[in-house]
Amino acid sequence: MKYFLMLLISGLISVDRNSALNLMISRPIFIAMFIGLLFGNFYTIFLVGILFELIGLIDLPVGTHIPRDDSFMTYVACLVLTYINVDNVYKLFILITLVIIFSFPVTFTDLIVRKINQNIYLKNRVKGYNFPISKVISWGVILSFFRGVIIYNAIFFLVYYIYTQIVSINIKFSFDKDLNSFLILIICFASGYLIRFLSFKSVVKYLIFTLGIIMGWFLI
Repeated sequence: MKYFLMLLISGLISVDRNSALNLMISRPIFIAMFIGLLFGNFYTIFLVGILFELIGLIDLPVGTHIPRDDSFMTYVACLVLTYINVDNVYKLFILITLVIIFSFPVTFTDLIVRKINQNIYLKNRVKGYNFPISKVISWGVILSFFRGVIIYNAIFFLVYYIYTQIVSINIKFSFDKDLNSFLILIICFASGYLIRFLSFKSVVKYLIFTLGIIMGWFLI
């Protein structure tokens, strides 16, 4: 039942983010709370939700710009946390890096769905002013729903596999397992909040953000 609910919520997240509802259930905080309440480990997962809310500040939806899919990032990262004990900064850094990398192709699927919806609209528009708007809306909702169900969950398994392979490598460094999560959030907040005002491409912002986490990690 839990897994069925996750499939349902992944589709609804995509719909809320791209085509309908606008209930804000696609926000990282809501996604993290839902997964935490459903699977347990609520405190850690909730902190990850806050973390991705801050990451979302890096790439803002200005004009026609499509920001990176922070809903996807939160969904995948929180699900990984339900299966694996991410107990130090090294593992957290690997997980965050993976979901950020995969957010680029996932966001591209968002662009594809928008193009398909636009084509459906234009094909119906040429029929006259009485085109069936309900058909356009229905197709938009259906495409967005299945995009979330298929893309989010397929890449979750891919991220899960890559993550387990990386962390299984015998690293010859010592990582503090008791590092306070609050400090990690402060590092992410500082780097994310400051660079949101910079007029750079989002790729550059994510690079600066990642370097900020690494520098903060070594400073601590």
